[in-house]
Amino acid sequence: MIGLSETAHSVCWDKTFPQVLIAGMSHKYIKMMDLRQNPVITTVANTRTVNGVCVAPNGRYLASYVENIINLWDLRSLEKPISQIQMQKSISQLSWCPTRSSVLSTLQRDSPLINLIDLHWPGSEMDGGEPHSVKRFVSPFQTTASMLMTSRVPSMAYLSWHPYDLERMLALSSVGSICDYRIPQRVAVSWDNNNNLFGNNGNDLRQFATPTRSSTPTDSLNQWNIDSSEEDIAETMQHRALKNYGLMADLQRNGDLVEKNDGLQSVWRMLGHMVKEDNKQGLKEILGVNNALEGPPMSQSEPVNTKWVDFSMCSGLVVYRSEQRDIAQLLCGWTFEREKEASFTAFLDELCAKREYTRAALLACFHFRVRLAIDILGRGADQASDPSSLLRVAAIALSGFSAERSELWRKQCGAARTQIDDPYLRCMFSFLAYEKDGFETVTNETQISLSDRMAFACNFLSDVKLAEYTKGMVANCIETGDLNGLLLTGATNDGISLLQSHLDRTEDVQTVALIAARFLTSELLANYRVQYWIATYRDMLDVWGLWEQRSQLDITLGSIRSPPRSSRSVFLLCNFCGKNVSMALQEDARLRGNATTMHKLSSCPHCRKPLPRCALCLLHMGTTMGAISQSQAIHGQIGWQSKPFSKWFSWCQTCRHGGHTEHLTEWFNQNTECPVTSCNCKCFAKDLPMPQFPRDK
Repeated sequence: MIGLSETAHSVCWDKTFPQVLIAGMSHKYIKMMDLRQNPVITTVANTRTVNGVCVAPNGRYLASYVENIINLWDLRSLEKPISQIQMQKSISQLSWCPTRSSVLSTLQRDSPLINLIDLHWPGSEMDGGEPHSVKRFVSPFQTTASMLMTSRVPSMAYLSWHPYDLERMLALSSVGSICDYRIPQRVAVSWDNNNNLFGNNGNDLRQFATPTRSSTPTDSLNQWNIDSSEEDIAETMQHRALKNYGLMADLQRNGDLVEKNDGLQSVWRMLGHMVKEDNKQGLKEILGVNNALEGPPMSQSEPVNTKWVDFSMCSGLVVYRSEQRDIAQLLCGWTFEREKEASFTAFLDELCAKREYTRAALLACFHFRVRLAIDILGRGADQASDPSSLLRVAAIALSGFSAERSELWRKQCGAARTQIDDPYLRCMFSFLAYEKDGFETVTNETQISLSDRMAFACNFLSDVKLAEYTKGMVANCIETGDLNGLLLTGATNDGISLLQSHLDRTEDVQTVALIAARFLTSELLANYRVQYWIATYRDMLDVWGLWEQRSQLDITLGSIRSPPRSSRSVFLLCNFCGKNVSMALQEDARLRGNATTMHKLSSCPHCRKPLPRCALCLLHMGTTMGAISQSQAIHGQIGWQSKPFSKWFSWCQTCRHGGHTEHLTEWFNQNTECPVTSCNCKCFAKDLPMPQFPRDK
């Protein structure tokens, strides 16, 4: 007999151990009693939820209730409930679904509904922890009431789960009706890391068909509905990774692996050019814009009045020259030598070979060669396949240019500028029809590359205006996440902020991590944000099973993060205080003179404890081994013994005995065992052969 003086409100048997009884007692605690022991071992949990105790089918969890409160317990520890669930009304029955150990059912007083509670653990159920619950409601007698045309649905009185059939039950109503009812299945779906959709079908896990990119997206009233024709960024990153994106030795080749994304292509070409030029500083640092608040904004540039090549009698424009500006233009991709006509012409011919006629014509105008620009546009018009091309019209309009820039010509250029679609042609006519100190229409033209705009600014903007423009472009690139801004920031903290902004806008952690790994310095790679990007992309490669790409990435990072070379020096530490003795000896040698007159220490310079003795001469290590006479030095009778190595400390790593190198060498020339009495260690045989030092005759 158990609990004779107490009141039992509910009892149940443990599923795992059939001889363990669980009972809610006396409105104040739950007892778990092990009947296999005598006397009975009892575990007690203090709680008011003593009604309806029931154990989950897996034997791990216990549920109980009082009024409208349900407590969920972990049977491994009954100190406190792992979760508490509150219902709207008082509970009349609580039970677990025998075929779903995560489904808990409740009936409430005067309610026609069955309340189902789906429990979900954030990790594995075996890990324990607090679950979160999802409530749903079913009404078995709703259909019956509709068929009988009654307005009132009877309330639930009792339910009994089928022990084997999945989520099937018998429901008893308050009017005595019985319904064989199957709970509507709750389908849980999830995407795997390869973008396949999976879900449950009864007890089975199945893969669902997903709409292809060619499927017509359905109309939706939701303004945030995502077009299914757009490829998911995770799928895009996986396709790129299969092509070794970001891992090509030549950085510029990585841009060729990006489909339909000219932005990333230009970024990789720019980074490859900066690495090739061995200059990762960025234009902001090269131009000295960082020091703008501390005095002159930049190194002083020289203004040069440059005339039009084809109009030598007319006044030209002021351009600014300095060594820093020349380096900046080189990084911007203007790799020609400005003073050599052949180099400039060859550069424009390369652009024409790529069918970039309007860009070539624009650069020709930037360098005051209008007739060359007309020839380039005419050449492009001759080779254009589109009869509606504006190249011929642009060449004709450009033919009317003169260095005086008549008011009528400027006015027509300004009116036509808004109707020209090609951004390079727009910039060309804006430049030729410029007002005094008015190049904003060129520098603010966002449809031409940032590198061309910065190179133009380095040519035509004064020091103050160039500094302001550079700082403004850096701030704008960081705000918009434009990776082309790495040309300005370089491998700096601003560059990391720019990469973070791009990641926030695009979720393309692949590109951000690979640029960081291939472009940033080892010091910047230690930044916590960079470490997080790289670790995330590593995990993605592991999930996709792309072990080769993961290895290549690790090799790349390893070559950058190579550990500092370990010192090849040997240091002697005192056995007593542990401080460096050899450094003190070296300092003493430096202060006192050469080896022939140097005073040798026989004790630790820090704690004054004696140094170990030589096993042969029995003098303390560091003590002078004998004076060298002047006659010996003159007649050369000391040989190799005069070399510093003969005075070094030497010891055996096995028996730890040692002495002066000179003495040990002489000993082991005639003996094989350690010179210390009763030590049989063959020290000389355990190491490489000792070198034979030459002796002078």
